[in-house]
Amino acid sequence: MSRNGMKMIVVLLLAVGIVTTAFANGQGEDADDDGAYKYVAIAKSMDNPAFQVAEQGARDRVAELDGVSLEWTAPTAADPANMVQMIESYIQRGVDGMLIDSLGPSITTAINQAVDAGIPVVMFDSDNPESKRTAYVGSDNYQGGYLCGEMYVKAVKGNGKQYIAILTGVPGALNLQERDKGFKEALNDAGVDYEIVVTVPGNDDLTQSVEAVENTLRGNEKINGFFFDGPWPLLVDSSNLPLMMEKTAAGELTVVSFDTLQQELAYVADGTVIGLVGQKYYGWGYHGLTVLHEIVANGAKYPEIVNTGVDIVTKDGTGDAFTVEEFNKFWDNFSFNEKPIMPEDL
Repeated sequence: MSRNGMKMIVVLLLAVGIVTTAFANGQGEDADDDGAYKYVAIAKSMDNPAFQVAEQGARDRVAELDGVSLEWTAPTAADPANMVQMIESYIQRGVDGMLIDSLGPSITTAINQAVDAGIPVVMFDSDNPESKRTAYVGSDNYQGGYLCGEMYVKAVKGNGKQYIAILTGVPGALNLQERDKGFKEALNDAGVDYEIVVTVPGNDDLTQSVEAVENTLRGNEKINGFFFDGPWPLLVDSSNLPLMMEKTAAGELTVVSFDTLQQELAYVADGTVIGLVGQKYYGWGYHGLTVLHEIVANGAKYPEIVNTGVDIVTKDGTGDAFTVEEFNKFWDNFSFNEKPIMPEDL
């Protein structure tokens, strides 16, 4: 399988039949203007294929419901200020509910303004618990980070002190902070002798993330471990990561990453990355839209946290992990077999 990021994104989009609804100015296109219930979903950015999968999940759920329309959109880049403007715009338009992927504390006030205006807000992927949001639908990011840490511990056992770099996305995003916290806690619990040398932001951008990884390795030769708390550098061709590829091939660098997008799987297959922990991307949209609609239309009461779980992928697929081949089949068939989560199920 080619790891060329752009080619794989195109393949993924064609496979799921997605028509992108977010334009360069961050405004989306409504799929059904006649819906009695009008919802908007605001993802973090436009260039992460996970959000296109989430969009498909939301649209599939809309197709199962009567009288519902959905507008799916995102800032052109992971820009909190732009997201605030978008939320404020949809408040003025009077939508019935919002599904939002938080870009951090700077959007808290905008979320509160929506709720104060009578618009329920459900978060997905990244929570904003300090806001008045109604619920969060997604993975337990601390747990996911902890599982990444456990994989790392197993891989480096007996290898001496670990000098680890962490690649993150937009600074301040709670989901990424929780992943980093869980990762470090797993190392602490296992008694690993380690130092976090640096945490570098890639701002949810593929190019910036690749540059951050390569520059970090080039600038500090003692780094022998890397934790990616998002998939970004693994969504591009490996030729863009020459130093990382050289060090992992020589056994000088251990890499573990969050997310299980199809582009990442080949890096596990060839041993560059020891394992992946991923979220239920389709469920972000499918379950997120379900929870939002049940709250708006039926006054349903959900717990604040609706945990959709995680998937684990390793080369050998031991324990609860999938093999690369097994997980590739999910993506190839785009078969996630979700059913709506109702309050009585929790």
